[in-house]
Amino acid sequence: MLLTLRTRLLRVTSLVTTAIGFGIVAAGISTQPVMSLFCGSISSTSAWILSLGAFYYGYNVGLGGYLIGGALACAACGVIGSPLYLIKSLIGPKQPEPQVKMVKVKEASVKPKKGFVATTVRAITRPFFRLIFLVLGILDTIIATSFLDKRGATKEDRNWFWNQLYEKDEDYYEYEEVYGGEVQNDHPEELWIFCNGIMNELDAAKGACKKITEMFGRPCKLLHNPTDGPILDLLECLMGKTGLFRLGCTGPRKLLRNILDKEMKKDCYKKIVLVAHSQGTIISGNVIADFNDRIEDKEKYTVEEREVIKKNMSKLEVYIFAGAAHYMSGKYVSHLECLSNRGDVVAVLGHIFPNILKKVWRNTRGNGIIYDHCKDHVETSNWGHSFIPHYLAPLENGCFSGSKLATEYWLKNSQEKNESETSPLISK
Repeated sequence: MLLTLRTRLLRVTSLVTTAIGFGIVAAGISTQPVMSLFCGSISSTSAWILSLGAFYYGYNVGLGGYLIGGALACAACGVIGSPLYLIKSLIGPKQPEPQVKMVKVKEASVKPKKGFVATTVRAITRPFFRLIFLVLGILDTIIATSFLDKRGATKEDRNWFWNQLYEKDEDYYEYEEVYGGEVQNDHPEELWIFCNGIMNELDAAKGACKKITEMFGRPCKLLHNPTDGPILDLLECLMGKTGLFRLGCTGPRKLLRNILDKEMKKDCYKKIVLVAHSQGTIISGNVIADFNDRIEDKEKYTVEEREVIKKNMSKLEVYIFAGAAHYMSGKYVSHLECLSNRGDVVAVLGHIFPNILKKVWRNTRGNGIIYDHCKDHVETSNWGHSFIPHYLAPLENGCFSGSKLATEYWLKNSQEKNESETSPLISK
């Protein structure tokens, strides 16, 4: 009798907490006018806690299957944002393309494409071999050995070997390649670079650069982090985040490090602004860690060399959206900001991971999640992970109001946006 009563109480509790949890989720995930009018101020943290509580009770009384589905739905909302937004994006009017001021428009150069057979073979074989290579990389890290050791290979040889396996089709795109012509640049003393996240094709990444230019009035170069599909992209995120690349590093990380190393030395730039999203924050965090290691390595670098690196780093401003990185330090950069939606599942795994647990989740260097010397901007009622609809669009609507992007760079004045009416516009 007591067991039956207990079971019934658990079922009732499960249903009530589930209803409350999903109710708050339904309110908190949106910045939609109707829902926000009534419930938009409710912290989405409460939704996570209640949903997990509902899952716990449901699991004990045999309702786990239904609640697992509900939890996955909540996680999906944390990526795609509000269901209302998704419906609107599917059946609503198409959003206008970003408008960028151009000095001279020309046909964008098209890189020669591989033949149909070569493209097909590559599409079939590349994911398979990439998966094998990444698994080998993980095993090499965990067991701290490699078949190359048996041949007496040096560390440099091993690094070369793993670098070949980690190579992608990453590339660095100049202004003309991003915008399809000579773009108007009212701030030539600044260099803006965008590093995209997972599942971003080239056109989407270029579109993000154009939106950055439309909002902040600065042309933006692109470090494209190409996609290998969701599974491999997520595996790369895991390896990059936890330090499982014991030897070598991914192509995008190496490329960004080389680019910043070169650009920061140029006297023509007084400021270099790095904008990163999702997996791009992991890449950026690792590159910043590489530079910080150089500054603090007294054995390998002289005092003069370390001072030069520190001086160059003082030019760098970094803006992290949906930070998934394990390490993000603004110790030596000029300015670092981390912007996240509280309901963004990816950001929960990095930037807004519970503080009391950050020291528990350690990487292969023995460090917990580190975000220091940075300004945090977290929208407690916002959900969604996409760069433009869930971050830049809310910024235009007044979110992240304390960010330097909003207070200093955002072109609020429409007259300033259109100060050159004779300049042609591009929305390609």
